[in-house]
Amino acid sequence: MKNNCLFTVTNLELIEKLKGLKINNFVYPLSFFCVGIPNTFTIDQIKEESSYLFINRILDSKDIDKLNEVLHNLPSNIKGIIFDDVGIIEITKDLKLEKILFLSHFNTNFESINYFFEYVDDIIVSTDITEEEIDEIITKTKKKVSLFVFGLISSLYSRRTLLTSHAKHYNIKKENQKDLNIQDKKFISIENEFGTVLYHYPYFNGKRLLNKDVNYLFYFPILLEDAKVLEVAKNNFDCIPNDFGFLDTKTIYKVKNN
Repeated sequence: MKNNCLFTVTNLELIEKLKGLKINNFVYPLSFFCVGIPNTFTIDQIKEESSYLFINRILDSKDIDKLNEVLHNLPSNIKGIIFDDVGIIEITKDLKLEKILFLSHFNTNFESINYFFEYVDDIIVSTDITEEEIDEIITKTKKKVSLFVFGLISSLYSRRTLLTSHAKHYNIKKENQKDLNIQDKKFISIENEFGTVLYHYPYFNGKRLLNKDVNYLFYFPILLEDAKVLEVAKNNFDCIPNDFGFLDTKTIYKVKNN
Protein backbone atom coordinates (compact mmCIF):
# COMPACT_ATOMS: atom_id res chain seq x y z
CA MET A 1 0.00 0.00 0.00
CA LYS A 2 1.40 3.39 -0.98
CA ASN A 3 1.60 6.02 1.74
CA ASN A 4 -0.35 8.43 -0.48
CA CYS A 5 -3.65 6.60 -0.10
CA LEU A 6 -6.75 8.23 1.40
CA PHE A 7 -8.67 5.39 3.03
CA THR A 8 -12.29 5.82 4.14
CA VAL A 9 -12.96 4.56 7.66
CA THR A 10 -15.90 2.17 7.98
CA ASN A 11 -15.20 0.89 11.50
CA LEU A 12 -13.03 2.50 14.18
CA GLU A 13 -11.94 -0.95 15.36
CA LEU A 14 -10.07 -1.46 12.08
CA ILE A 15 -7.77 1.54 12.52
CA GLU A 16 -4.86 -0.30 14.13
CA LYS A 17 -5.01 -3.11 11.58
CA LEU A 18 -5.04 -0.56 8.75
CA LYS A 19 -2.02 1.15 10.26
CA GLY A 20 -0.28 -2.22 10.16
CA LEU A 21 -0.86 -2.17 6.41
CA LYS A 22 0.97 1.17 6.16
CA ILE A 23 -2.15 3.29 5.82
CA ASN A 24 -1.57 6.71 7.32
CA ASN A 25 -4.29 8.99 5.92
CA PHE A 26 -7.77 8.20 7.20
CA VAL A 27 -10.96 9.67 5.78
CA TYR A 28 -13.93 10.00 8.15
CA PRO A 29 -17.45 10.56 6.82
CA LEU A 30 -18.64 13.38 9.08
CA SER A 31 -21.86 12.85 11.00
CA PHE A 32 -24.75 15.12 9.96
CA PHE A 33 -22.92 16.18 6.81
CA CYS A 34 -23.10 12.91 4.85
CA VAL A 35 -25.75 11.04 2.92
CA GLY A 36 -25.68 7.47 1.58
CA ILE A 37 -23.05 6.34 4.10
CA PRO A 38 -24.20 4.07 6.95
CA ASN A 39 -21.26 4.66 9.31
CA THR A 40 -20.38 8.28 10.05
CA PHE A 41 -18.26 9.81 12.81
CA THR A 42 -18.27 12.85 15.04
CA ILE A 43 -15.23 15.08 15.47
CA ASP A 44 -14.73 13.67 18.99
CA GLN A 45 -14.33 10.16 17.55
CA ILE A 46 -11.52 11.18 15.20
CA LYS A 47 -8.23 10.65 17.02
CA GLU A 48 -5.66 9.86 14.33
CA GLU A 49 -3.12 12.28 12.97
CA SER A 50 -3.44 13.13 9.27
CA SER A 51 -7.21 12.68 9.38
CA TYR A 52 -9.52 13.97 6.67
CA LEU A 53 -13.21 14.83 6.85
CA PHE A 54 -15.54 13.59 4.11
CA ILE A 55 -18.67 15.62 3.34
CA ASN A 56 -20.96 14.68 0.46
CA ARG A 57 -24.19 16.49 1.26
CA ILE A 58 -25.38 19.49 -0.73
CA LEU A 59 -25.93 21.98 2.07
CA ASP A 60 -28.47 24.76 2.55
CA SER A 61 -27.47 28.07 4.13
CA LYS A 62 -28.29 26.94 7.69
CA ASP A 63 -26.18 23.79 7.37
CA ILE A 64 -23.34 25.73 5.76
CA ASP A 65 -23.37 27.93 8.86
CA LYS A 66 -23.25 24.83 11.11
CA LEU A 67 -20.35 23.42 9.12
CA ASN A 68 -18.56 26.77 9.23
CA GLU A 69 -18.64 26.65 13.03
CA VAL A 70 -17.41 23.05 13.08
CA LEU A 71 -14.52 23.74 10.70
CA HIS A 72 -13.36 26.79 12.59
CA ASN A 73 -13.06 24.79 15.81
CA LEU A 74 -11.27 21.68 14.60
CA PRO A 75 -8.55 19.87 16.57
CA SER A 76 -5.05 19.93 15.10
CA ASN A 77 -5.17 16.30 13.92
CA ILE A 78 -7.64 17.18 11.14
CA LYS A 79 -5.46 17.72 8.09
CA GLY A 80 -7.98 18.19 5.31
CA ILE A 81 -11.50 17.98 3.94
CA ILE A 82 -12.94 16.13 0.94
CA PHE A 83 -16.18 17.67 -0.33
CA ASP A 84 -18.41 18.24 -3.34
CA ASP A 85 -20.50 21.29 -2.36
CA VAL A 86 -18.58 24.19 -3.90
CA GLY A 87 -20.10 26.52 -1.28
CA ILE A 88 -17.64 24.98 1.15
CA ILE A 89 -14.84 26.70 -0.75
CA GLU A 90 -16.02 30.05 0.57
CA ILE A 91 -16.13 29.07 4.25
CA THR A 92 -12.71 27.43 4.15
CA LYS A 93 -10.80 30.27 2.47
CA ASP A 94 -9.18 31.35 5.72
CA LEU A 95 -8.40 27.84 6.94
CA LYS A 96 -5.14 25.94 6.50
CA LEU A 97 -7.03 22.72 5.82
CA GLU A 98 -6.07 20.78 2.71
CA LYS A 99 -9.08 21.24 0.44
CA ILE A 100 -9.88 18.31 -1.87
CA LEU A 101 -12.78 18.69 -4.30
CA PHE A 102 -14.61 15.53 -5.33
CA LEU A 103 -17.37 16.23 -7.85
CA SER A 104 -18.40 12.69 -8.77
CA HIS A 105 -19.67 13.45 -12.27
CA PHE A 106 -17.80 16.66 -13.07
CA ASN A 107 -14.12 17.47 -13.45
CA THR A 108 -13.92 15.24 -16.49
CA ASN A 109 -11.39 17.37 -18.37
CA PHE A 110 -8.21 19.29 -17.64
CA GLU A 111 -9.76 22.72 -18.39
CA SER A 112 -12.37 22.48 -15.63
CA ILE A 113 -9.85 20.97 -13.23
CA ASN A 114 -7.36 23.77 -13.84
CA TYR A 115 -10.14 26.29 -13.17
CA PHE A 116 -11.00 24.74 -9.80
CA PHE A 117 -7.32 24.53 -8.90
CA GLU A 118 -7.53 28.30 -8.40
CA TYR A 119 -9.66 27.59 -5.32
CA VAL A 120 -8.68 24.16 -3.95
CA ASP A 121 -5.51 22.21 -3.24
CA ASP A 122 -6.44 18.94 -4.88
CA ILE A 123 -9.14 17.37 -7.05
CA ILE A 124 -10.30 13.75 -7.29
CA VAL A 125 -10.89 13.09 -10.98
CA SER A 126 -14.33 11.88 -12.05
CA THR A 127 -14.87 8.15 -12.53
CA ASP A 128 -17.02 8.82 -15.61
CA ILE A 129 -14.09 8.84 -18.03
CA THR A 130 -11.71 6.37 -19.63
CA GLU A 131 -8.18 5.60 -18.56
CA GLU A 132 -6.95 7.35 -21.70
CA GLU A 133 -8.79 10.51 -20.69
CA ILE A 134 -7.42 10.24 -17.15
CA ASP A 135 -3.89 10.05 -18.57
CA GLU A 136 -4.50 13.23 -20.57
CA ILE A 137 -5.68 15.03 -17.43
CA ILE A 138 -2.64 13.88 -15.46
CA THR A 139 -0.30 15.37 -18.07
CA LYS A 140 -2.16 18.67 -18.61
CA THR A 141 -3.26 19.90 -15.19
CA LYS A 142 -1.27 22.59 -13.36
CA LYS A 143 -1.07 20.49 -10.17
CA LYS A 144 -1.13 16.78 -9.45
CA VAL A 145 -4.65 15.34 -9.23
CA SER A 146 -5.95 12.42 -7.18
CA LEU A 147 -7.77 9.29 -8.36
CA PHE A 148 -10.65 7.17 -7.08
CA VAL A 149 -9.29 3.60 -7.14
CA PHE A 150 -11.85 1.49 -5.27
CA GLY A 151 -15.39 1.74 -3.96
CA LEU A 152 -19.04 2.26 -4.69
CA ILE A 153 -19.73 5.06 -7.15
CA SER A 154 -22.78 7.25 -6.74
CA SER A 155 -25.09 7.21 -9.76
CA LEU A 156 -27.78 9.41 -8.23
CA TYR A 157 -28.13 11.69 -5.22
CA SER A 158 -31.43 13.26 -4.22
CA ARG A 159 -32.28 15.34 -1.19
CA ARG A 160 -35.64 13.55 -1.25
CA THR A 161 -36.23 10.44 0.91
CA LEU A 162 -37.01 8.27 -2.08
CA LEU A 163 -37.19 4.91 -0.28
CA THR A 164 -39.68 6.36 2.21
CA SER A 165 -41.83 7.73 -0.60
CA HIS A 166 -41.67 4.41 -2.44
CA ALA A 167 -42.74 2.48 0.66
CA LYS A 168 -45.64 4.85 1.31
CA HIS A 169 -46.82 4.73 -2.30
CA TYR A 170 -46.88 0.93 -2.43
CA ASN A 171 -47.85 0.47 1.23
CA ILE A 172 -44.84 -1.72 1.95
CA LYS A 173 -42.31 -1.87 4.76
CA LYS A 174 -39.74 0.91 4.56
CA GLU A 175 -36.07 -0.06 4.22
CA ASN A 176 -33.16 2.36 4.60
CA GLN A 177 -31.02 0.23 2.29
CA LYS A 178 -32.35 -1.60 -0.72
CA ASP A 179 -30.93 -3.52 -3.68
CA LEU A 180 -32.44 -2.40 -6.97
CA ASN A 181 -32.38 -3.54 -10.58
CA ILE A 182 -32.96 -1.47 -13.69
CA GLN A 183 -33.02 -4.03 -16.50
CA ASP A 184 -29.61 -5.74 -16.19
CA LYS A 185 -28.04 -2.94 -14.11
CA LYS A 186 -27.71 -3.37 -10.35
CA PHE A 187 -27.74 -0.63 -7.72
CA ILE A 188 -27.67 -0.22 -3.96
CA SER A 189 -29.88 2.56 -2.59
CA ILE A 190 -29.28 4.09 0.85
CA GLU A 191 -31.48 6.67 2.56
CA ASN A 192 -31.09 8.78 5.68
CA GLU A 193 -32.87 11.90 6.90
CA PHE A 194 -30.90 14.04 4.44
CA GLY A 195 -31.78 12.18 1.25
CA THR A 196 -31.04 9.16 -0.89
CA VAL A 197 -28.00 7.90 -2.78
CA LEU A 198 -28.12 5.28 -5.53
CA TYR A 199 -24.79 3.49 -5.96
CA HIS A 200 -23.78 1.53 -9.02
CA TYR A 201 -23.03 -2.10 -8.16
CA PRO A 202 -20.59 -3.87 -8.26
CA TYR A 203 -17.64 -1.98 -6.78
CA PHE A 204 -15.34 0.07 -8.99
CA ASN A 205 -11.95 -1.56 -9.54
CA GLY A 206 -9.29 0.99 -10.44
CA LYS A 207 -6.31 -1.16 -9.54
CA ARG A 208 -4.66 -0.38 -12.86
CA LEU A 209 -4.48 3.27 -11.76
CA LEU A 210 -2.30 2.60 -8.73
CA ASN A 211 0.99 3.46 -10.42
CA LYS A 212 -0.14 6.72 -11.99
CA ASP A 213 1.81 9.87 -11.08
CA VAL A 214 -0.85 11.47 -8.86
CA ASN A 215 -1.24 13.08 -5.46
CA TYR A 216 -3.58 10.67 -3.63
CA LEU A 217 -5.36 7.38 -4.26
CA PHE A 218 -8.86 7.39 -2.77
CA TYR A 219 -10.47 4.23 -1.35
CA PHE A 220 -14.19 4.17 -0.48
CA PRO A 221 -14.98 0.62 0.79
CA ILE A 222 -18.35 1.31 2.40
CA LEU A 223 -20.87 -1.52 3.00
CA LEU A 224 -18.15 -4.17 3.17
CA GLU A 225 -17.59 -6.48 6.11
CA ASP A 226 -14.38 -5.86 8.05
CA ALA A 227 -12.40 -8.76 6.57
CA LYS A 228 -13.04 -7.51 3.04
CA VAL A 229 -12.14 -3.93 3.97
CA LEU A 230 -8.74 -5.25 5.03
CA GLU A 231 -8.38 -7.09 1.72
CA VAL A 232 -9.10 -3.83 -0.08
CA ALA A 233 -6.36 -2.21 2.00
CA LYS A 234 -3.99 -4.87 0.61
CA ASN A 235 -5.16 -3.98 -2.93
CA ASN A 236 -6.81 -7.36 -3.23
CA PHE A 237 -10.05 -6.50 -5.00
CA ASP A 238 -10.72 -9.92 -6.52
CA CYS A 239 -12.61 -11.19 -3.45
CA ILE A 240 -15.27 -8.52 -3.99
CA PRO A 241 -17.66 -8.20 -6.97
CA ASN A 242 -16.17 -5.46 -9.12
CA ASP A 243 -15.98 -3.95 -12.57
CA PHE A 244 -13.86 -1.34 -14.35
CA GLY A 245 -16.55 1.31 -14.64
CA PHE A 246 -15.88 3.54 -17.63
CA LEU A 247 -12.12 2.96 -17.77
CA ASP A 248 -12.54 1.16 -21.11
CA THR A 249 -15.87 2.67 -22.18
CA LYS A 250 -16.26 6.13 -23.66
CA THR A 251 -19.42 7.96 -22.66
CA ILE A 252 -19.34 10.47 -25.51
CA TYR A 253 -20.69 9.29 -28.84
CA LYS A 254 -20.83 10.92 -32.24
CA VAL A 255 -24.31 11.00 -33.74
CA LYS A 256 -24.39 9.17 -37.05
CA ASN A 257 -25.34 11.04 -40.22
CA ASN A 258 -28.65 9.99 -41.75
